[in-house]
Amino acid sequence: MQQRVRDAWASIQRRFGKAWLDFRCRSIRKTPPIVCNPDSNVVVVSQIYHPDVTMYLLAAKSFAQYVQPKKFVLVDDGLTEEDRRLLQHHLHRAEFIPRQSIDTEGLPTGGCWERFLTLAHQNQGHFAIQLDSDTLTLSAPTEVLACIKEGRTFTLGTRTGRKPVPLSEVSRFAQTHTGTHVQTVAEIKLGEYAPEDPSLRYVRGCAGFAGFAPGQLQKHKIRDFSLRMEVLCGKSKWNEWGSEQVTSNFFAANAPDSLVLPVEAYPFWAPDININAARFLHFFGTFRFTGGMYARKGAQVVQQANASRPV
Repeated sequence: MQQRVRDAWASIQRRFGKAWLDFRCRSIRKTPPIVCNPDSNVVVVSQIYHPDVTMYLLAAKSFAQYVQPKKFVLVDDGLTEEDRRLLQHHLHRAEFIPRQSIDTEGLPTGGCWERFLTLAHQNQGHFAIQLDSDTLTLSAPTEVLACIKEGRTFTLGTRTGRKPVPLSEVSRFAQTHTGTHVQTVAEIKLGEYAPEDPSLRYVRGCAGFAGFAPGQLQKHKIRDFSLRMEVLCGKSKWNEWGSEQVTSNFFAANAPDSLVLPVEAYPFWAPDININAARFLHFFGTFRFTGGMYARKGAQVVQQANASRPV
């Protein structure tokens, strides 16, 4: 009974937090549009649905203030026609791909796999960056800018994933954790993935913000990895939400000279962290709306976007 009450209260808090963010940051819809650069080699890929339009405008405009992309490619997971008109106006150059139209070709369906395959398609000729809606770029992301310039793949780090490590080490670490989440199961099984190739690496990173240097995501290699993990984990388990992140982590870790972004500068928001050095914040999961930080930082993004308005 007490758990149900706690869950209900947490749900109310999340709904209130989301409503307050949308209300306080609603003026992002009145800020000047992004100006894309047709000569840029950067393409931003995101998956978005109707309730997150305001969040995505905050994410895209705060990021594009420092990284001017060639275009935005949006996996449409339930946008309205008005949403598409609004996003097209604000993003300057936007392509919309209905999620259901993306052929996963024997790979898992749902759980952001369509987004990852779209990222891989764009990666054939561009530096392709996956940008989640629940992110804010607070200041110049110097490491990201350097990676784009140098052609280095990057991904978000986590407190338990700060650098690529051998698969055997990942497996041993995962075995110290309990639970049946697909990421835990998959990381345990990585110890059996390719014992004949000790050079392979993995990082316990996050796919919410990851950039791949041109050509690093090959669809046939993604399919080969997925099929082998499906055998190791079991088809039903591998088809659960989270296997796409495992795949992104694997390919980011094994890209040449890849960078795991420092956690202190690119953290996940939580009430107990110091964000004084943060250049980028990911408002993921449990603490997304805790303390009102998301709304406060989002309001600052609106102010910055208005400051760029021509006089």
